[in-house]
Amino acid sequence: MANPEHLKILKQGVKVWNRWRKENPSIRADLSKSNLSFMNLSGGNFTFVNLNDANLTSVNLARANIREAKLRESHLVKANLQGANLREVWLKNANLSYANLSDADLLMACLFEAVLSGADLGRADLSSADLFEANFRAARLIGAKLVGADLGRADFFAANLERANLARADLRACVLVRSNLTGATLTGANLYGTARDDWIIRDIQCQHIYWDEEGNQRYPRDRDFEPGEFERLYTALPTIEYIFEHGMSPIDPLIMDRVVQAIRERQSEFDIKIDSLNARGLAPSIRFTVKHEEHKEPALAEVRKEYEIKLRQLESERDRYYDLLAHALDAPKEVKLINAAPGSIVATDGSTVSVEQHIYNALELQKVIAEEPDESESFAKVAKKMALDIIGDAIKDVAKGQVKEAAKQIVELGKDLGPVITKTAAYVFFKSIGA
Repeated sequence: MANPEHLKILKQGVKVWNRWRKENPSIRADLSKSNLSFMNLSGGNFTFVNLNDANLTSVNLARANIREAKLRESHLVKANLQGANLREVWLKNANLSYANLSDADLLMACLFEAVLSGADLGRADLSSADLFEANFRAARLIGAKLVGADLGRADFFAANLERANLARADLRACVLVRSNLTGATLTGANLYGTARDDWIIRDIQCQHIYWDEEGNQRYPRDRDFEPGEFERLYTALPTIEYIFEHGMSPIDPLIMDRVVQAIRERQSEFDIKIDSLNARGLAPSIRFTVKHEEHKEPALAEVRKEYEIKLRQLESERDRYYDLLAHALDAPKEVKLINAAPGSIVATDGSTVSVEQHIYNALELQKVIAEEPDESESFAKVAKKMALDIIGDAIKDVAKGQVKEAAKQIVELGKDLGPVITKTAAYVFFKSIGA
């Protein structure tokens, strides 16, 4: 139940509430199970109610006006937000599992890495919202409006997206496995790198789609999809199979991973991926998926050609690579400096990257932060100078070979700055090391 004192303060108005929160930063606001339906919590005049990290479990905010509220890392499990005005709210890392957000207005809201598993977002308006890496597993989004939303890396496993409008949405690398998109609109959406096994696509409304990472290559190129054509092409992904006629060695799957990367760089239109590996029997094989049926033969020819090239490159040093693989599997996770010279190599969990590459990535993050306006939301908690100092210290650590420590600093900084740096390839690189 809600803390009676906290509820009393909130009902005195947004300014009183925000002042109390500022004066008591160590107290976690508890408004759980309280009835705040139809309440106006939009302060106006650039005054936004501070509900960051608040306990709002099972709160009733139906039809409430909490526009532009700060709800970062708030706990809204099973909350009732039906029909609420949540425009431009800041819900980064918030937990909205099993919440009722049906008919809610979430236009341009930030739900970066938010958890919405099992939530009801039927007919909700999430147009232009930031939903990067959000968790929608088993969520209900029937009739939801997601026009132009950033859904990169979002997880829609077993989600119900019937009649949802995903026109121009960024769905790159998101999970659509077992999702139901019956009657959904996908015109102009980017589906690059999506996982789509067993997705349900019937009566799709789609004139064209984008499959390349940058969203520049329209498909079909010079016409629109005919009725039913999208479903015929993508209900099940076409597969190809490479058979190892002389048996599969332990290093062959690693070689094939590099083969796929090389083909994707040269011919991204194939969207080739490793689907499964069968190492048993007299004819071990690796299966791949491609985007279109017409890509099967040319993609298989590329796999054969690239595999032979990689194999010839490795032939003379195969024994050494076996030893390296064995060491990577047996050695404890570590980061150590092998050479101290300017061109030194840093080993990270079995892989090696030059110090210059680490420093380059850190400098890229430093540049991104420096270009961000001082008054931006990202620096509400972490001042720009402090953020730049952290990156500066990280660069010094990298130069000393202390990559793990530097990566941890950058990962922590990313938690505060959000998409400013977490969407960059450089941050993803450090996160993979500092995790």
